[in-house]
Amino acid sequence: MASSSKATPIIDFIALSFLIALSLALAILAYSFGGVDFGVYYAAGRVFLQGGNPYDYSQLVTEIVSSTGAPNNPYYYAPWFTWALTPLALLPFETARILWALLNFIFWFWGLFNLSKLIAWPLIGWRRWGMYLLVTFVFAWGTWGSEQVGVLIFLILTFMTLSLEREKWLSGGIWMALLLFKPNITAFPVIALTVWLILRGKWKPVVSMAGALMLMAVLSLLVSPGWYLELLQPDKVTGLSYTLSESGFVQVQRYTTTMLNWLSAYGIIGITAYAIYAIAALAGLLVAVQAIYKARSITQLMAVVILVNFALVPYALFYDYPSLVLTLFLINAELSTNPKMIWIQGLMNGLVLSSLFVGDNITYRYWIVVVIIFFAILGKVIAAGRHEAV
Repeated sequence: MASSSKATPIIDFIALSFLIALSLALAILAYSFGGVDFGVYYAAGRVFLQGGNPYDYSQLVTEIVSSTGAPNNPYYYAPWFTWALTPLALLPFETARILWALLNFIFWFWGLFNLSKLIAWPLIGWRRWGMYLLVTFVFAWGTWGSEQVGVLIFLILTFMTLSLEREKWLSGGIWMALLLFKPNITAFPVIALTVWLILRGKWKPVVSMAGALMLMAVLSLLVSPGWYLELLQPDKVTGLSYTLSESGFVQVQRYTTTMLNWLSAYGIIGITAYAIYAIAALAGLLVAVQAIYKARSITQLMAVVILVNFALVPYALFYDYPSLVLTLFLINAELSTNPKMIWIQGLMNGLVLSSLFVGDNITYRYWIVVVIIFFAILGKVIAAGRHEAV
């Protein structure tokens, strides 16, 4: 028994060393062989600094090509994200890209650190370091390589949830507003959270969020009048489904990570696919409503609505998935209360990992959502059976 207890710190140290070494290696590989969307963010910041409109593709693409040597797609993010990019846009492109990669590495582990304050699983030691390595490989690596904002959304999500769980209403509301910089991914969770807060008479964060949004909207109109008009142009919709040339012409169809794209990958299209989606949407809405009424904590609520969101969102990429770590960890935490369920945890985490190796494009990464939904339902069924047995 004594030798076992002495061995544990050594195993913990080895696991932590592996986490640090492999995470750094993954980050370096992502930077070396990746590189997609930061060119768009950098160009948006450059156009903004020059007094232009980053939502105007003709202005944006010139800066993209100047920095990266190749065209990319339009810019869709909220103006306050553009403002945050301006310090990076003052730097040479490669310097700014290295800094963006470094920031995203820090953001990821900062988010995991925040998550450990929300969900008491796993305990510090080799199990935690092992899970951190698993989710870094599954969720963070691809996002780092694409230079997307999924990790930043995850970090803001943890700040928001922590603030609200601690009843820091003002800062919680501000984080809710900031989270909306990419509304196709964050609007549904924020709306669900807003309803949850209102139903419980928690008006302060809602007012704080509304005030922050109004302030940022007014500032955006003062700084860049009419910026939103460019979002109504045809190239913005086209750019969601296809890559665009420097002149805005359609080049190649883009892969997305949604239910309809996943179904089409297996030959399920047309009316059948839409029928399945409609049934899933109704079920997802019912689950979300139930969570809004019954969730005992904001962490529980967010775990549910994030999963529903990624199950049903019409437009998402695999690189948006890091926020699912909150849901994955909460399901693990709930299953860990029953020692007999350890094998189910291992199976779930293993299948999430295995989902990376299915198919030949990011459409198949939707299997991650399917796996998590299955085990979320299984966990609830097991818990209900235990309550009935008692």
